[in-house]
Amino acid sequence: PPPPHATIRNYSFLLLHGGAGIGLGIIIWFLVKLRLYSAIMIQNKIYIYGKHALTEAITSNSKALEEIFVAPQFDDQVLRDMVRKSSIKMTVLTSKTMPREVESTAVHQGIIGLLSFDKLVRPFEEFVQGLEVTADTSLVILGEINDPQNVGAIIRSAAAFGVSGVLIPEHNQAQVTGSVVKVSAGMAFKIPLVSVSNVNSAVRDLKERGFWVYGLEGESKQSITKENFDAPALFILGNEEKGIRTKTRDLCDILVSIPVNPRCESLNVGASAAVALYAWSAKHPRALRVGKK
Repeated sequence: PPPPHATIRNYSFLLLHGGAGIGLGIIIWFLVKLRLYSAIMIQNKIYIYGKHALTEAITSNSKALEEIFVAPQFDDQVLRDMVRKSSIKMTVLTSKTMPREVESTAVHQGIIGLLSFDKLVRPFEEFVQGLEVTADTSLVILGEINDPQNVGAIIRSAAAFGVSGVLIPEHNQAQVTGSVVKVSAGMAFKIPLVSVSNVNSAVRDLKERGFWVYGLEGESKQSITKENFDAPALFILGNEEKGIRTKTRDLCDILVSIPVNPRCESLNVGASAAVALYAWSAKHPRALRVGKK
């Protein structure tokens, strides 16, 4: 069958040119244009898979799990017991019960979990109201990063270096999926993930709360190694090809780059994030203390 967005696009065409339901047709067309329809479809169900991901999910955020599928031959008794004690709905994983949203190539190791998006990713307004802002506070905003591998790697680095949250735009951005959780090595359950409807509005809000905004840009002559990071820090990471959007770039207090050997043109956004967040944490050792979230 045609993809949902193609069906809706055709339907809106008929409405627009059939003389009836013009308003509805326009609304549907804009939903497709803004990618809201596909985002909703993705956000309703997040499937994670593999022993490590499920162990972290049950240990760190079991309330986000709605159902766990376990194959009859699954031989990790410790994890089986964790599932049983968690009181989460358990279904026997067979060819008939295999969630169709899970790719056939996924290495699920005989265990798959269904996550509630709303219980894994919190809205910006709720997050920021409960955020304790100190000089040791840092946040990361993803600026239309398309590769799930990069998103997962950034989440993992953010958790490793004591960042207080990863802000994820709702549109034109790779969302949290099973692949993202797997690449994050389970860290998606150990650091706040925050949904942002308008990046520029969120940046302005955080600036009013005292955050200094750093934009990572390879062309900048200001080396990140020269920064003291003596105020709450907000790092903006741009798109893999286009970098930070112009209007968001204009909101940055400073643009910084990572010095590299001339034989290397640049680092990808995942590697750049790791270097930048390490540079910040080196000036904020308290961010690395045990129990920091």
